[in-house]
Amino acid sequence: MPEQPLTAYDVVDRYDDAYFEDLSARYLRRNRFARQRIKNVFSMLPPLNGRTFLDIGCGMGTFAIEAAKKGAISTGLDMMPQALSAARRVALEENASSAHFILGDAVNMPLPDASIDVAVAADMTEHLDDDTLNGMLNATARVLRPGGTLVLYTPESSHIFEQLRARGILLEQDSSHIGIRTAKDLGAAVRRAGLEVKSVRILPSHIPIFQLVEKAFARWVPLLRRRIGIIAQKPT
Repeated sequence: MPEQPLTAYDVVDRYDDAYFEDLSARYLRRNRFARQRIKNVFSMLPPLNGRTFLDIGCGMGTFAIEAAKKGAISTGLDMMPQALSAARRVALEENASSAHFILGDAVNMPLPDASIDVAVAADMTEHLDDDTLNGMLNATARVLRPGGTLVLYTPESSHIFEQLRARGILLEQDSSHIGIRTAKDLGAAVRRAGLEVKSVRILPSHIPIFQLVEKAFARWVPLLRRRIGIIAQKPT
């Protein structure tokens, strides 16, 4: 019998305390990776002051914390208790006590309909199989207010690193990355959930030399598209 493809729920054992501790340390140190990640995501967001904000699959809480610092009514959602423990600890260290964190599945969000102005799923969709991705997008469409914004941020499957990993050459793929997609495929999934894709961005990596090459040529060369961003909106 052919091997069954992995689902998002098959890889949850990868997300242990050590996993979130590593992410927390990168964020607290503000290493180059963390700085570039925050810069990339916030380049796609509208003003957040006074708006309800949801960090889907928040992990150790980076964007829920950063949004709270910018005046958002901020919530981080994750299905892993280890993630929420790390997020609350980091929020305390960052003096971001207004960031709140709740346990829940992104496919069945424990949030009211039309209660969120801005939602972010950063470095999340690559961890989702197609059915779980569709469920997450449908749930997000439900909780967004009309006119609300969803931002997705993820690796692009066409990039040279991902191509090498897919072929088992030089680089080893993260075992939890079961759903790395092209911007085209991810955009199609967003539209199926009833959201309007407003913009697709090619965003730079954190490596300085690569940044220069990416900015110059990634628009035309798929192998240089390290990170993609999709900005979508719920119709009014």
